[in-house]
Amino acid sequence: MGKRHPNLPAWQWRSNPQSHASASHQAIDLMAVALMVVAFLLLASGIFSGNATSAVIGLVTLFAATRLQLQRHKAHEEPHSQAF
Repeated sequence: MGKRHPNLPAWQWRSNPQSHASASHQAIDLMAVALMVVAFLLLASGIFSGNATSAVIGLVTLFAATRLQLQRHKAHEEPHSQAF
């Protein structure tokens, strides 16, 4: 593995500022993260309690949150030009 960037959050913010500029993008990210947390809790609860309904709802919610996050990334994907 390569050398780790010393200030990773600031570096990521500078490398892709347009994705952090819109309030709608931030709202979609916030909803996706909240859905993932709820989905994981439902899935874990369903597995450990033996409740198949809760586990299935958690799994479906997890896929929905992942799909929401992927839609957001695909909507603003642009070709990256790298100089070698």
